[in-house]
Amino acid sequence: MPQPTAAATEKTTDPTPQEQWDAMPLLQQRAAVFRVQGLRETAEAIVVAFVLALLFRAFIAEAFVIPTGSMAPALMGAHKDVFCPECGQEFPIGASLENRNDATEHVVVGGICPNCRYVYPLDLKNNSGDATFSGDRILVSKFAYALGDPERWDVIVFKVPINPKQNYIKRLVGLPNETLTIMHGDIYAQPGTPPEDAEPTVGKPGDPLGEILRKPPEKLLAMKSMVYDSDHQPAALIDADYPTRLQPWSPGATSPPTDSWAVEHSETGLVAKVDAPAETAQWLRYFHRWPTQDQWDNAQKGLSLAGVDPYQSRLITDFYAYDAYLFVDADRVYDLKPSAAGTSRVQRLLGSSRSGGVFRPSYDSGASLDQFRNHLHYGGSGYAGDGAHWVGDLIVQADVEIATGTESLTLEIVEAGVQFRCEFDLATGKAQLTINDGQPRPGAFDAGARQGAVNPTATTDVVAGSRHSIRFSNCDNQLLLWVDGDVVAFDGPTTYDLSSFLQPEDVRPVYNGPGDPRDAAPVGIAVQGGSATLHRVTIDRDKYYIATTDGNQMLDYDMASLNEYAGANVRVEEIQAVMAEPKVWDEFPGWATRRRVTFPIGEDQFFPMGDNSPESLDARCWAGTKLRYGADRSVDPDSYRFANAAFVPRDLLVGKALAIFWPHPWPTPVPFTPNFQRMRLIR
Repeated sequence: MPQPTAAATEKTTDPTPQEQWDAMPLLQQRAAVFRVQGLRETAEAIVVAFVLALLFRAFIAEAFVIPTGSMAPALMGAHKDVFCPECGQEFPIGASLENRNDATEHVVVGGICPNCRYVYPLDLKNNSGDATFSGDRILVSKFAYALGDPERWDVIVFKVPINPKQNYIKRLVGLPNETLTIMHGDIYAQPGTPPEDAEPTVGKPGDPLGEILRKPPEKLLAMKSMVYDSDHQPAALIDADYPTRLQPWSPGATSPPTDSWAVEHSETGLVAKVDAPAETAQWLRYFHRWPTQDQWDNAQKGLSLAGVDPYQSRLITDFYAYDAYLFVDADRVYDLKPSAAGTSRVQRLLGSSRSGGVFRPSYDSGASLDQFRNHLHYGGSGYAGDGAHWVGDLIVQADVEIATGTESLTLEIVEAGVQFRCEFDLATGKAQLTINDGQPRPGAFDAGARQGAVNPTATTDVVAGSRHSIRFSNCDNQLLLWVDGDVVAFDGPTTYDLSSFLQPEDVRPVYNGPGDPRDAAPVGIAVQGGSATLHRVTIDRDKYYIATTDGNQMLDYDMASLNEYAGANVRVEEIQAVMAEPKVWDEFPGWATRRRVTFPIGEDQFFPMGDNSPESLDARCWAGTKLRYGADRSVDPDSYRFANAAFVPRDLLVGKALAIFWPHPWPTPVPFTPNFQRMRLIR
């Protein structure tokens, strides 16, 4: 057989990699080295970044989207941000129910303004501002509780005991080794580890309450709910001469005096002026009132409402505009229902939670809600048009301009007939806190007896010839004062013991007629010995925690006892009607049926609740929830071992909510305008 020639051998033998490298010029060798090193460094950087991102998400921080309105309005799930067409007040409306199924089964078509209570029909077809926006996106620190224990009033994220695959976000209220009691909207705690077999109970009058839990000032302001803002005045009511809620008043008067405060209101707001004599304080009082639907209709027709009693009033309640969403079945609005299936990640990031859908030709978008007749529903409870519980813990803020030479200024909040006042001596700037329930109660302030039962005082800049924003609050049995945004320090405790002169069962609204309205006009401002101009007044209320152990009964009242007393089934709407009739407050048996509920909290156990108490499935209501709804635990029974507990064990804590980093954007002035106003730290 012939042997291959040398030439043939050379053609069939490829050079080795080393031979190829050696044959390359030096510059090409260097370039190749740089390329390989660059690719390797890039790959290493990507891998490291990926690992760091996983570690960061697992151990440091993670982004979450708020799904529901249980923490509203501080943190909002799917909702609508709207502006009242009558008074211009901006307010959110809950719309999470639209997202409970892949295809929208219920549609929010209206809301109720918290300021003027106008029932606002949404224009879903033509107004992009009435669209449903996705929930707030928040950043949660997973490392916070590795360094220290959770603190009371923190906003926390945790695995919910009734379904440990799901994250919940609530506010931490109860801490380990204490017994928590909810009564009249407030929270009390007794220290000490409860017995292991202790269970939630409904308490009785005379049971120990412990100490009331007080919110720090920054938490109080973060959790407050709006009642009234004088800067937002409805044009239709101005034209109809509807009486303003702020009215001149004097002791014993049955109608506003003409020689006191002069109140002027326009679409730009309300201004009140007074020139008070040295002998008598001139009072301006707040009467909680709004037009009925018939009165709104008359005002919009150009008819007069001047005949409305200016001293007509009702109780401030735990009304949540967020919960006062009006909704109907989706097929009454759409031929083709909106769906989550057609929404991309980018669309959700930009605030859209659903695809558009196709409207029914018969749906008159933006027109009166009468088009839905008896198919219209009010909130999740069905009676969300107003609250069902009286709230006496209030916050008033006033922008006051004081003329030179004016002698005194007083801010007053009334609760259960008790007058809580902050009195300014305008010659010196000295502020003094007082409590009076028919007689002065200086000894009611904590440590008052040790200090000789004196009222707390402080030095301020509120003097004649100056203008200040003054905020005064009576919440959680504590009086607080802010001047121009800063908390004022007093020379003694401003906390007080209400039970030293008023027992819990006697805490109820008081009305002694128009000449002494007490809780029917719970906020007052007085000037004596000079002139002053009031440029703006806002009134807010504190959170009201409903005393319940059953998520289906979001009421304080023992309805069985109330029904027995009445001899018939009492509807919540009838309780709400009582709130609007001051003359019957003293006779209402419901005050005595308000529950107090107690929850034992053991070692490494935490008790969270939602800020939006009427619509929050929280630690009050978890016990028995899985059993009640027949949830299947067969896959991993051990994972549901806390399902019937009224607490969160430490092991289920995820982290602390830090900030809202991406709320929904606005559709105007240009699409996807960032909502910078809501980008903030979470308090």
